[in-house]
Amino acid sequence: MWLQNIKKVWLLVVALLALLILMACGGDVTQEDLDTVNAQLTASEQVAVQLRAQLASTVPVNVVQAGQLAPAPPGAQPTGWETEESIRGGLELLATFDSSGPDAWDVVASPMVYFTSEGASEAASPMQNKLPGVQVIDAYTKEVVGSALYDLGYAEYRDTAHGVGTSPDGKWIYTHYTVGPGREVGDAHLLIINARTLKVDTILHTTNPRTGNRRFHHMAGFTDWMGRDRVLINNGSGATGGPHFILDPNDNHRVVKSITYDDLGGPMGHAYSTVGPEGRFLYVAMGANWIQESPFTSAGIWKVNLETDDVVLIEEVGNHPIGMAHTADGKFTYIADGTGSKVYKIDNETDEVVGHTSAGVAGPYGLALNWDETLLYTIGKGEGSHNLGGVVGVVDTRTFAQSRSLLIQMPIWLGGSAASIDHAILHPDPDVNELWISNMKGWETIVLDLNTHKTEAYIPSPNGGDTHNGAFVEYDSNWNGELLSDMGGPHRKMYETKLQIINGG
Repeated sequence: MWLQNIKKVWLLVVALLALLILMACGGDVTQEDLDTVNAQLTASEQVAVQLRAQLASTVPVNVVQAGQLAPAPPGAQPTGWETEESIRGGLELLATFDSSGPDAWDVVASPMVYFTSEGASEAASPMQNKLPGVQVIDAYTKEVVGSALYDLGYAEYRDTAHGVGTSPDGKWIYTHYTVGPGREVGDAHLLIINARTLKVDTILHTTNPRTGNRRFHHMAGFTDWMGRDRVLINNGSGATGGPHFILDPNDNHRVVKSITYDDLGGPMGHAYSTVGPEGRFLYVAMGANWIQESPFTSAGIWKVNLETDDVVLIEEVGNHPIGMAHTADGKFTYIADGTGSKVYKIDNETDEVVGHTSAGVAGPYGLALNWDETLLYTIGKGEGSHNLGGVVGVVDTRTFAQSRSLLIQMPIWLGGSAASIDHAILHPDPDVNELWISNMKGWETIVLDLNTHKTEAYIPSPNGGDTHNGAFVEYDSNWNGELLSDMGGPHRKMYETKLQIINGG
């Protein structure tokens, strides 16, 4: 990989600089030695520059600017976009555009792809991206086959692309950015992108006054209990979340339900809500800053019945519930506690916590189950502390304890630019057997081989930006797509395969 080569070059540069310092301090060297070292140093720097240039040219990057977002004719603008739920939750239509154009990648050559965001670089990456963007990676070759950055004409972007999701049919990509002096007072924008062209189609925004936490965060597609396509948009950050929104991607992304403080009767914590396999129950963190700092495990999970609007509070789920993973049969839900570094197990029939164990990593964030659901992977982000974690823990779900059967060192160090890793998405092909891990302060998507439990690949972002969240989608030659897995976990096709594997089929 280009970035691995860059790292090797810079290690050589550091070593050579140390040698130069030693020489300067009176070491027994000749002028010929000094000339040789200088030549090697110059050559190394040139190689590094060339590698960076090669990295930047690995895939064409389409920077979509405000002037290129040709608005649709006035007669084509959606009218009456607002619904009672969008008004109640504070979500508004800001703009619509003509998103037609040439295909962003060859769907026949790359029918199964992984979408992830490319946000503002938060670390010393090879290139410093500042714009919100998305990238498209071939699920098998691991090559970036499409990429776009979005310049909407603002002087400064904040919280750029801190999450990405797709509609269940893979037609739409959802990501975001914030403009203004900061996330607490800024204006949160939701970018809705045509997946086929990677052009902006719609922009929504919120300036909801209740929480002041104006930042979109996680997005996930799902199919509800009636077979309707839906997209869940989470709002908020830290231990303060909401309101959240459920959109209809087939009806101009109108809001069909807002989830607010008033609906739940209490505070919402981190913006990491998910929907269970049946598409009927929404799981929302119950938390707040004071709960996160409490000496007692007083956080919980709001379980919302999307059909009846009934709400149940599942209590005593740590102090800062974040990541969630649902079993394929819908019987259990696992919750990561980012502050207590534990994992909780919920019985979905009784709505009670039936177990908890150490996450095996500090500050766990995302969770993911393997194919037969005997292992639960905890993503060690360092949430609530250093936020610079790059390790993965493994919990044996049969004993509900840290796995001791794997002949590997725990936790698993990912290497590369792993820093503040967050989400882990299971590859849709069980024969591939990989976790794709996003990397909030790094500049790569990291692939973990679940057969060897070693890092298999580092996929560099085309502009050096960080990644957050991801989604696998499979298309046919006519661009009919199906969402297979995202931050909410596997979806229908993968759940069916999981159940076959679990039941020995």
